[in-house]
Amino acid sequence: MKTSWNYQDIIDFEYFCHLDQDADETGLHRRDRNIYLSQKERMVNQAAPARRELLRLWFAARVDCEFPGPGRKSPGTFIGDALRFAKNLAVIKGLLVGLLSGISFFTYSGTTPVNVFHFLLFFVVSQMLLAGLVLGACLLRALVPAVTPPSFYSLLLRGLLRRLAAFLHKSLLQSFDAEKRAGFMYALDTFRTRSSIYGSLFYWPLFRLVQLFAIFFNLGLLAATMAKIATSDLAFGWQSTLEIGSEALHKAVQLVALPWSWFIPEASSYPSLAEIEGSRIILKDGMYHLATGDLIAWWPFLVLSLFFYGLLLRLAFTVFARLLEERAIARVDFDNAACLTVIRRMRTPFVTSQAAPELSQTETPEIPDIEEAEGQTETPHLLPQVILIPDDIFGLCSTDKLTPLLRERGFAIKSVHKFMSGYDEDEEIKNILIEQCRTPKEGLFILMEGWMPPLVAFVTYLRDLREILPEKTMIHLGLVGRPVRSGFNPLAPQDLAIWRKKIATSKDPYLHVFSLLS
Repeated sequence: MKTSWNYQDIIDFEYFCHLDQDADETGLHRRDRNIYLSQKERMVNQAAPARRELLRLWFAARVDCEFPGPGRKSPGTFIGDALRFAKNLAVIKGLLVGLLSGISFFTYSGTTPVNVFHFLLFFVVSQMLLAGLVLGACLLRALVPAVTPPSFYSLLLRGLLRRLAAFLHKSLLQSFDAEKRAGFMYALDTFRTRSSIYGSLFYWPLFRLVQLFAIFFNLGLLAATMAKIATSDLAFGWQSTLEIGSEALHKAVQLVALPWSWFIPEASSYPSLAEIEGSRIILKDGMYHLATGDLIAWWPFLVLSLFFYGLLLRLAFTVFARLLEERAIARVDFDNAACLTVIRRMRTPFVTSQAAPELSQTETPEIPDIEEAEGQTETPHLLPQVILIPDDIFGLCSTDKLTPLLRERGFAIKSVHKFMSGYDEDEEIKNILIEQCRTPKEGLFILMEGWMPPLVAFVTYLRDLREILPEKTMIHLGLVGRPVRSGFNPLAPQDLAIWRKKIATSKDPYLHVFSLLS
């Protein structure tokens, strides 16, 4: 079984998670449990499967059901095709821009030499400055993680995403129904909004796209430069209003030529001091007194500068970005709310004493239903939870009633606390959570009445809890309907949608909102 991931797979994974948001929890549990039971033999370690392996198993089954056959393309495939098209466009544009830039720059009338300072400034120093900005931003982020300086490539990334979204919406998404079109746009938005989960993963493919343009720009510029040198009588010189001495310029040229001067003879790698003195342009004297040998001594230095500081630098950036992209994929923990919910459904037995009802068309009927007897010996994988229950319904939520409901969803009760009874009491709850939730494995479960819209004060309290909890601690928000004498009614779908829309504004990937009663 394939276990490696790439950015296209992750986009499809986010797309599938988005499709499941408003589906019936019981149907999802049955489906995901069946996936696990029917295909667990394919896992390397069946006794203690890794999180990535479990999710890869689930993902492969979803792809086979949602996009069977080569004719139906997933959102990740669309994105991959769009990026491949963009790469081809970058190659063509880069080559043409480089050729045209070189041809126009070396348009030479024969009366004034080409100023080497202009060439270096336009084609070498400009690229070095951009490279320096990128390296400086990376260094600053490494040394001071809290500082996020604006990035040229980040600005470019947002522009490319806007254009890509518009292109896909007009050209490719018309065949999708409304639900899948919304899911696809959500998956595309993963590039921009899920950096807290996936880090810089989606940054590097577009960074490499920019480098590809720069590589072929430099190739086109080198080709135009060599063609003009071979077919024209080009003269190179230098001039400046500043008082720059020939010796100082010679030392600067030696410093610039360090990357190649150790294996290329000095006569071919950069001009000598005499040649630099002989190629200086003085406006009142013209160029007729200058020697031809001095005027042509500069071109190897210019070509090598462009090759090393332009082409090779961009090639190095491309390799570097590829390595960082692979590292970013390897470091994805798949520990956010969506991933852990899928794993919980897969590893928690679905208890039934009779055949399960037939699934609807949207619940992937291709996966066969596998019954599990009540006496099944498999031990559920239960996650300990600190339970918070509002004061006004605390009396309706005994431990005996909560335990089976939480167990069905893979949770175990660690402790139960009452909150929303007063400011001082809620502040004390925070101190309790600091003591009891010491690691991300110890999650927080909050029971709320979902038939009432979420209050701003509660959303603010959630943000306060996130600040005091360990990083990546899961907060499960289980919603119930109106209270009745025997407990609670199930939550209406429209009420669940309201809560999810409101809670989504916090952009917390480790906050899971769901209906506790199916």
